[in-house]
Amino acid sequence: MTEQMTTGAALLVKAMQNAGVETVFGIPGVHNLKIYDALTKSKIRHIATRNESGAGFMADGYARRSGKVGTAIVITGPGLTNIMTPMGQAYHDSIPMVVISSQLPTNIVNQRTGFLHELKNSTIMAQSVTKMSKTITSADQIEYAVYEAYALAQSGRPGPVHLEVPLDILAESVRLSDAVKTADPKEAYSFRGYQTVNDAALEQAVALIDSSDKVAIIVGGGACSAVNEVNQLAVQLSAPVVQTCAGKGIVSDMHPLCIGTRLPFAGVRAFLEEQDVILAIGTQLAPTDLWEMDLTLQGELIQIDIDAEAFYMNIPADLGLKGDAKTMTAVLLEKVQPKNRDIEATVKALKDEAIQTGPAVTGNTKTYHIAMDFIEAAEIALGEDGVLVADMTTAAYIALSEYHAQTARSFLHPVGFGTLGYAMPAAIGAKVADPDRSIIALNGDGGFQFTMQELAVACTLKLPLPIVIWNNGGYGEIKRNEQAMAFETLIAVDQQNPDFTALAAAYGLEGIRVHNKTELLDVLTESLKKQAPTVIEINVEKWEG
Repeated sequence: MTEQMTTGAALLVKAMQNAGVETVFGIPGVHNLKIYDALTKSKIRHIATRNESGAGFMADGYARRSGKVGTAIVITGPGLTNIMTPMGQAYHDSIPMVVISSQLPTNIVNQRTGFLHELKNSTIMAQSVTKMSKTITSADQIEYAVYEAYALAQSGRPGPVHLEVPLDILAESVRLSDAVKTADPKEAYSFRGYQTVNDAALEQAVALIDSSDKVAIIVGGGACSAVNEVNQLAVQLSAPVVQTCAGKGIVSDMHPLCIGTRLPFAGVRAFLEEQDVILAIGTQLAPTDLWEMDLTLQGELIQIDIDAEAFYMNIPADLGLKGDAKTMTAVLLEKVQPKNRDIEATVKALKDEAIQTGPAVTGNTKTYHIAMDFIEAAEIALGEDGVLVADMTTAAYIALSEYHAQTARSFLHPVGFGTLGYAMPAAIGAKVADPDRSIIALNGDGGFQFTMQELAVACTLKLPLPIVIWNNGGYGEIKRNEQAMAFETLIAVDQQNPDFTALAAAYGLEGIRVHNKTELLDVLTESLKKQAPTVIEINVEKWEG
């Protein structure tokens, strides 16, 4: 056995690499340069963002598209506070992420000395948006802490984990034995390894399903790993499927049993309420999925979730099956009896009714047809397996139900936390994770300006990424709500925008204004072929359709 010396920072990066990290997003600063020096000697790819919020959203998009853990590296103080919003989004939407930040030397942490980037109680602050936030206080904790973080981020209900490493620990000399073999974090810290099945609850669930004539399924993002099982179970039970935003595409929107992402539609809720059994797979049935409307089920609710707390959270389950969606759905698939319910005509009627009532449900009659023009053009340009990444904007709220997602992880949207500025950096992260996939970013003009500096990253990486800006002159959805609340004077919703095409030109990119669906489709199709992003502006006041 031989021994060699290394630093805490080098050990940190080595552990990250051994944990399977291939790409990290972040910004170097004087307090994390030890980590960056170690990154230059590793196989890990680093993508420099223009703000730490961009790093967080890119890590989120990377994780949503790939199913792997997204990673970001920031400095303490302003770096950590800047990434808190993306961490909150990831926490709300159960996205696996690890954020690593530096920290002041251990002898002055939390002492208000006036040290550069000092932040009081940083881990306490970060705990509000993470599964765990901890400080590594000695170099010999680094490997364990890193493996624990990556295992925890993926285990149970996924989510972000925060580690901070003080400057003196990053610089500390460590004896590293070449006999030490680093285990896979999932094997070494198998938080997800204890998969048990409650036989009594399972048999009760099977009996309920087998004795019921009318069974329907609601599927959420927790079932992204169970696509085949969910589809097979729906067919076996002749069960209509409604999806949440995070579950969109698990069953193709083109499938004859798929009602779509339409929980906010009264007709769909009425249909669900009269079913004998609702099987909810990988969803909390959160208020945001229902647009804060009631869902009063007359039948039995059977809920499958990795987190038993979900059984009591929003709509209490009559029967909870704790476990990951893939395992539990596969078990049900083996045990339940097939049904031959003539339901496809009903599903089609529900979808037809929803399409007709869409403008009323979304509260948008003025620009609904423009959003539909965008959606139809995007579907053609992206094809069956493309990805639409949407911000919190008018067209996205319509796309939530009307965009036809045909595969899982193909509609990325910050529906839970509701973060503006999500779409473009998340699309960059998704494109990094899946470079051969066609991806479009849909932004509102207001939200785009939250993170528009990340356009530089897409430019640097030469990504064939259409960046669509839905320009309604400010915060269109807030304006609509102010009008609905009968504000005597509208406030802070009509804003002066930059010239978005000139902004694109400033980065050496093409910026194009489109005026109808034909122009839009042509531009989207061509921009997906280029080795550079394209800024595409839809001005709703000048639309010709």
